[in-house]
Amino acid sequence: MNGYIQRYTWKLYSIQVGALVERSPMAMKILRDLEGVARPTQLCALLPFFSGNQSESFGISSRGKLYGRILALLLLVSSVLFCEDVLFASQDYKLMAHSQGDTEDINRTIETLFCIASYTIIVISSVLNGAKHFRTIRDLSQLDGYLEAHGYAASYSCRFLGTLLVLASASVVLVAFYYIHFLSEIDARRQCILILIYSLQMLYSCMFALYLRTILMGLALRIEFLNGRLDLFTQKDRQLYDKDDWCELSNLIEILCKFRYITENMNSVTGVALLFFFGFSFYTVTNQSYLAFSTLTTPDQLRKEGHDTMGLSCAWVLAETAIMGVICSSFDCLASEANTTSQILARVYGKSKEFQNIIDKFLTKSIKQEVQFTAYGFFAIDNSTLFKIFSAVTTYLVILIQFKQLEDSKLEEQLQETH
Repeated sequence: MNGYIQRYTWKLYSIQVGALVERSPMAMKILRDLEGVARPTQLCALLPFFSGNQSESFGISSRGKLYGRILALLLLVSSVLFCEDVLFASQDYKLMAHSQGDTEDINRTIETLFCIASYTIIVISSVLNGAKHFRTIRDLSQLDGYLEAHGYAASYSCRFLGTLLVLASASVVLVAFYYIHFLSEIDARRQCILILIYSLQMLYSCMFALYLRTILMGLALRIEFLNGRLDLFTQKDRQLYDKDDWCELSNLIEILCKFRYITENMNSVTGVALLFFFGFSFYTVTNQSYLAFSTLTTPDQLRKEGHDTMGLSCAWVLAETAIMGVICSSFDCLASEANTTSQILARVYGKSKEFQNIIDKFLTKSIKQEVQFTAYGFFAIDNSTLFKIFSAVTTYLVILIQFKQLEDSKLEEQLQETH
């Protein structure tokens, strides 16, 4: 009986919201929120091209599907060719052939291969999950009708943060161009390949982070609005509750359940891309930190020239740390807001016996399974992820430094024997 009443009341609200949406000439709110990042993200094939801006006409463009598949195919073919060339001609890709040892050479080759695999998998995963991206935005647009009907008007803009990420990403490409073109002995064809690889990685990392930031913070704001309405039930006296309160609480819980489904779907859509991105970022931060340390600690007599890659190492570490920080904080904010719902409902639970049957199922599921975002289930993504990454980086740096010291000692012995 309770389930029937909940479905009936929700149907009434849906009809009212549908009427409001039909009368509104404006585009769907979620599309307005994504307006700043939608076009560049679609051009990068991270988000499918959509046709229509109203709920009844909203769909995936057939040309957009074809564009995404062609771009993904081109990147896949080029990535295979690049990987083959980098792997079997690694000596021709050495930035500082006169100063790099075997350890640095192997690490930089692996880093370049990881770089190619990272942006390729991000694009392929996004294209293959285009239908899921569409369902997420469509479901959000349907829920936005209810939210706007009850006064929701908040929006999130990452213009300032986006500018910082773009500048950080562009600095990596510019510094890499300086080292590759002016200081390295790489031939012109491989210079273009290496600069293209670095440019694609920074482009897709930056756009992927900005898209996630915008949509995740938009979700967090919507759940925050619903939590605020839910918290009003804790401020009323028990005698003031009536049938309308019961219906409103039922609708709020129903919508929060739908938002919970959307957040879980977002994690499944981006899980593979996040795994490869964080894998590359972790390796890059480790390797570039090691290269910077190597530059500082290499004895002067072992350097034939004064050039090093300190500038490129610093630019890589700063850019990758900034992008990882943006993604981790976005997921943490959304998870925190989604888990706050359970705490509010726990307080509402004791306000009235009539509410307990409605809240029981939601609380039971929330207690058993809190909202948590992962990189395809391998590790959780939140604010603590950066700390864990840098803890692991420190451990691996110690190991790499030991290899470096052993390599330097052998080179010193060879120099002494020659003299």
